[in-house]
Amino acid sequence: MRRTALLLIPLCLLPLFSGCYVLKQGTYLLSYNSRSRPIEKVLAEESISGDVGVMLSMVQEIRRYAVEEIGLEDNKNYTRYLELDRDYLVDVVSACTADSFTPYEWRFPFFGSFPYKGFYKPEDAQREASRLERMGLDVWVRQVDGFSTLGFFSDPIYSFMTEYSLFALAELIIHEQTHATVFVKNEIQLSEELATFVGREGALSFLRDRYGEDSEAYRQALASLSDWNRYRDRVLELYDELDMLYRSETDSRRISAEKQRIVEDFNQRLRSEAEELFQSDRFHSFEGIPVNNAYILSFVRYSQDLDIFYRLYKARGCDLKATVEVLKQIRQVKGSPKEYLQRLVP
Repeated sequence: MRRTALLLIPLCLLPLFSGCYVLKQGTYLLSYNSRSRPIEKVLAEESISGDVGVMLSMVQEIRRYAVEEIGLEDNKNYTRYLELDRDYLVDVVSACTADSFTPYEWRFPFFGSFPYKGFYKPEDAQREASRLERMGLDVWVRQVDGFSTLGFFSDPIYSFMTEYSLFALAELIIHEQTHATVFVKNEIQLSEELATFVGREGALSFLRDRYGEDSEAYRQALASLSDWNRYRDRVLELYDELDMLYRSETDSRRISAEKQRIVEDFNQRLRSEAEELFQSDRFHSFEGIPVNNAYILSFVRYSQDLDIFYRLYKARGCDLKATVEVLKQIRQVKGSPKEYLQRLVP
């Protein structure tokens, strides 16, 4: 499953971290950005391929929609284009204790704690993963195709995105523009769930307004989200079952054996149900998830409490722009942002 991630590397702070992770990854980021070109210039070139031209024109349309119809930040994100010789952007490492859902966190001055860490070079990600595994943690390394620098840099569009469906392209841009619009320090799960909600509903709204509810693009997007929601429900049930196990008085050896059994049972059930449960081939070929808390927690981080946002959306008459205006206010909330949202909805 494609996932997006946050990566914060403000240029003004790079000298403070000389020789460390931030400086190294920031150097790659600056190199990528310096090689990118304005979309307007790329579109004006006679040599541009048809697929790239169609995608970049659509990117411009999606950006305008995100700003004008959804109320997201109007910045320079996705106004530049970069050719890459790879089909994803960074490798992201996350880790978690093996007998509980306690995430390992990396702390950065000024920006707080993050439960994931991105690397432009796969070997750097694997080196970090090996270090964490030696600590006895469950570790997950995933390929990520986009991230947000929260407006500190102009995040470009990459050549591999020509392979995306229109819904996937719109979802990614709106998801990341949501991060640039609303980000709450030390509330990563809230920020990711918020961006997941706005990204998906914004992309659906874009397709509906541009093509109509009877269009093939809109129907395919609905089918894809329906499958994802069914999968999400089952993974959350798995999460709850494992969480109950971890909170029990069972010793660590028995926890490990029971964890293995629970996940294997989950995989077997879903493989047997996939043909009838899901509409798309993407899930029909489901092979199973790893016995790995970091994987499960990475999924849950983006989706556990989405219902809060949908209840708020419904309370605002399914007006996404009005909902986003409310969500912008959580940056000023003292105390728990989710408790604040709970008070706003039935």
